[in-house]
Amino acid sequence: MMQAETDVTPFLHDPLEVQSAIGSGNLGSRVLKETIAGLAKESMWRQLWLVADSLSREVSVLFDRDGRIWVDIGTAGQVRLSPPVGATIPFSLWIHTHPWDAYWSQTDLSTLASYSRILDSALVLGHDHMKSTTKAEGDCERLGPRAPLSVWTSEEVRTYEEEGA
Repeated sequence: MMQAETDVTPFLHDPLEVQSAIGSGNLGSRVLKETIAGLAKESMWRQLWLVADSLSREVSVLFDRDGRIWVDIGTAGQVRLSPPVGATIPFSLWIHTHPWDAYWSQTDLSTLASYSRILDSALVLGHDHMKSTTKAEGDCERLGPRAPLSVWTSEEVRTYEEEGA
């Protein structure tokens, strides 16, 4: 797994450059990481999922409290939230992709439970839909019946069209 070592400046590179970077197999490519960060910053969820799918890997994007962005490229079946040295907590958003369907896997639920005190919201992206969770307030469905998962909302799957992405 490629672990984020430093924050990434978001930049949407030319699609041909991105395809070339994907074809090179260089998972640490500046073009790839900056494009992934740029897509996340612009809420271009479908395009972000497509890049991850083109890599045949899961991708994780983490926004810290100061708006800095870290990108991790995982394996074909897993990417974990890996809080980088130098990031400022609480983290505002954790985004990650799944190979096909967006759902909260057991690994995701463990991650949300572990980081519930220092993470504000999370998204999981699938091929044509996404799922999100935020810190729960008031009367709503929760990810789990007990803390720490009970601090997270259990939201329905939404298509990218519903999100305007």
